Order: sequence, then C-alpha cells, then structure tokens
Amino acid sequence: MRFSAILVSLFLFSFASWAAPQAPPKRLEVEALMGLQSEGDLVRGQLDTVGFVRTRTQAEDLFARLGDITPDAGTGNLLGGICPHDDHLYSGRVMMELTERITASRVILLGVFHKARLWNLEGKLVFDQFQAWHGPWGPVPVDEASRSFLVENLPEEDFLISNTMHCREHSIEGIVPFLQHRNRDVQIIPVLVPYLNWLELTQLSDDFSDAIDALLRRQGWKLGEDLQIVISSDAIHYGPDFDHAPFGTGIEAYRRAVERDRDMIGQYLVGPLSSDSQHGLLSLLVDEAYPQTYRIPWCGRFSIPFGIEVLRKLSEKQGLQTPTARLLRYGTSLEGPELEISDATRKAGLGLTAPSNLHHWVGFFSVAIGQVR
Repeated sequence: MRFSAILVSLFLFSFASWAAPQAPPKRLEVEALMGLQSEGDLVRGQLDTVGFVRTRTQAEDLFARLGDITPDAGTGNLLGGICPHDDHLYSGRVMMELTERITASRVILLGVFHKARLWNLEGKLVFDQFQAWHGPWGPVPVDEASRSFLVENLPEEDFLISNTMHCREHSIEGIVPFLQHRNRDVQIIPVLVPYLNWLELTQLSDDFSDAIDALLRRQGWKLGEDLQIVISSDAIHYGPDFDHAPFGTGIEAYRRAVERDRDMIGQYLVGPLSSDSQHGLLSLLVDEAYPQTYRIPWCGRFSIPFGIEVLRKLSEKQGLQTPTARLLRYGTSLEGPELEISDATRKAGLGLTAPSNLHHWVGFFSVAIGQVR
C-alpha cells in the first residue's frame, strides 16, 4: 500500500496532521513560485533566492566570510556524506565541512522531497530531465549520460521523471553552490527521495545500488574518486510552529533538544554503517506502519536511511570494506552567530527565510562517510 507524504511549506515547515492532497500543481504554477525561473527544460532555475545565494557576487561574499576549511585525514576514501540545506547564513559553516571534502567530478545528490504530498507520491525516486541547474558561477551541468544509464537500469516501478517536482523542492539547490565553489567543473545527478516504508526503502536501495554499481563498472570509475553521494537533510525543527516542542521552549528545552539530536547522530549515524541502525533510525523518526506520521521532525527521515543503505550496499558490491561515518559538525540556527555579509549582498536579496528563537529553530549537521585507511 502506498501512502501520501506530508505537505511542508517552503520556508516554514508545518508538520501538521496529514490531510488528503489536492490536485497536483502544474509546471506553470510551480515556476511562478520560483525566485529565478527555469530556462525551459534546459537549465533549472532556483526556488529559494532568499535563503540561498543566487549570484556570483553573493556567493563570493558568502564564501569569503566562511573562510577556508582544511579537510583532515580522519576518513580516507570519502564516499559521500550528509549535508544540511537550511539558509546559508545559518548553516553555511556546517555545510562547508562536508562539501569542501567532496572532490569527485560527479555527485549524486539525494534530496528530501518535502512536497511529495502534492503528488500523493511514495516509494518512487524522482529524477529530472534538465541539462543543468543554476549555479552562482554559471550553470552546473547534469551528467546526462550517467543519469540515463541509472534510469535505464532501474525497474520502471522504482522511479518517475519530473522537472515540475524538482522545481518545487529546495533541498538540493542549496547544496549546489557549495559543490560548485569546491569544483567549478562538478557534474550532478539530482534525485528526490519521498516517503518510504522500510520494505520500500530496502527494495529501492537494492535496485539503486545495483544500478550505480553497474555504472561504475561500465565506466571503470571508482566510488569515492570519480563519483560520490551527498544526502540532503536538516535535523530537528523545534517549536510550536513545527508542532514539536516536547521539552518546552526555554533555554533548558533547547539544551535537551540539542542533546537528543546529538545522541541520535551518535547512536545511528556514527561508526560502521549497518542496516539495523538505519531501520532503527527510521522507526524513531516516523511511525513505520504509517510513515507519513512523523515522530521527530528531521527533514531527512527518508533520504538519510535510504542514502546510507545505498552506500553500504554499493560498497559491498564494489568489494570495499564497510564504510564508517563520523560527525564533522553540528549546529543550530540559534547557535550562530548568523554569518555577517555586506549590505550590498543583503540588498541583492540574500537573507533569512524564517526567524530563529527559542520558539522556532532548526538543527543541522554534516557527516562524512568513507573508509578509514
């Protein structure tokens, strides 16, 4: 049985009770919501042009404030990781901890599909057909040949292709400028992950890892060198606006919620990858019998266990040892300080899409997944 996903607003996530979806939006309706509209089916535009950098000038100002990160040798042969997608002025420091370690020429981006409910979608991966995505230093090309190969090597029931769905989702576009900053020639393969129960997740991760394994073998590529996988997710969304404030809304509540986030990361996302850990994480975040019912509002409650299972299975198929994950950095929109940017950059449109206070804040983290030498 397939279930509907929860409708989440673009900038203010509303984890309210599920209701029956309306007719799905059409491409023109979706494009009208985009801050930067797409160039037909050639270059995907940008949905959020407030929280995420849009122009080269904005990006150069942002990255000048972020400074440099020197990747350490803690995780050798980096296969990918988990990266947030909150406003750049909030989460940029945490995002950069992973993206500066992403060196492959091709990156599969596994995004959250917040808007899956609009299409009553569960249990299918969503690919796009764009030739490129907007980036601050120019269009970021999609690896069309690899995308086509993956689609051709997946069962038909595993996926659908929709530029409209990709235009209505912001969880990938926020990471693209960071990848382009690290590598101006990077190519991407964007994929949205909607609602999944454990059986669906298991089957999809089997099939998707099979397809990637076949791609790597056909091209003679190495996982971690020629191709990496980045999983998009923010952590806790806390406060009455998100219908989630189990500890209250004071300083002590903030401390306890952060501690719970860190405990979850430590228990389920640090150390050797295992299926049991990901099943446990999914069960903690959602009601397994009815997966559109969240328990703890992390964005990536499906993208994370799916992506980690893909990496674990793919490594096994490639004859590699079991990957190990480690936390690079945790932060919150309250932890700050908010990145200071120039007045000119603010006037050009870069800013914040939502407030941050003890009644409304977001956690985020970056995790590196690789093989320890």
